[in-house]
Amino acid sequence: MNAGETFAYAALALGAILLLFASQLQAIAILSIILAFLAYLFYAWGNIYVPLLTAGQRDIKVPYDFEINASEDAVIKQVGEDYAATVFLSMDVYETMTNKSDEEMHDYAQHFERSIASLKDPIKISAVIYEKDMGKYIHAIDERKAAVEDMIAQERQKKKTDEMKIEVLEREKLMWERRLDSLYKSSEKPRAVTYIISTTAKGATKDAAVSAAKVRANEIKATFSGSMSLRIDEMTHNRLKSCFEWEFMAPEW
Repeated sequence: MNAGETFAYAALALGAILLLFASQLQAIAILSIILAFLAYLFYAWGNIYVPLLTAGQRDIKVPYDFEINASEDAVIKQVGEDYAATVFLSMDVYETMTNKSDEEMHDYAQHFERSIASLKDPIKISAVIYEKDMGKYIHAIDERKAAVEDMIAQERQKKKTDEMKIEVLEREKLMWERRLDSLYKSSEKPRAVTYIISTTAKGATKDAAVSAAKVRANEIKATFSGSMSLRIDEMTHNRLKSCFEWEFMAPEW
């Protein structure tokens, strides 16, 4: 029931109550007719008259019609008799277009388009842009670069090394080194970009919908991490909440 229907039924109920006392006072009967007319106006054109009544209200709360599952890694919404679950992924892009030629940018864009075209299910890609705190940002990059170097060393010590994994880690290490170099040379606050991918699937139950959405999320991970060597992570807990609740969106993750 929308707000217009609520106002309509309330006016109609009040008019019916006043109609019980119409025999005692003629003005009450007239008021009942006016309320019946108002009920018709709210029911037929509630989208016009309801905002006029609620214009002075400072905060109109609209409850969410979705929920987060127990593990806080998916958003669930009821659609008819079925359920729809949405999983969010963060995508770290290690390539930058600033140091590429026009031909390299064209080739990269084509590669990205082919990766998206290979997915059979629809996805949504969003970009979040925000400023970073320089001190914390540089410290976090130093820690991340050291962690990547440790992972590279551990991988190379294995008897059977994964060359693809080492290549991805080397590219990530190079990205952090270039970023640190550019930060030390610049006095301006850098702007960070976080790419978020969302995919939705339906199911007869909540668990079935979440399971189907996670299968699609794994397909997305395999597509982008394999063909383009991108890092794809599932967003959970507060990072998941930041996708739909702005107060959870902090400058630093």
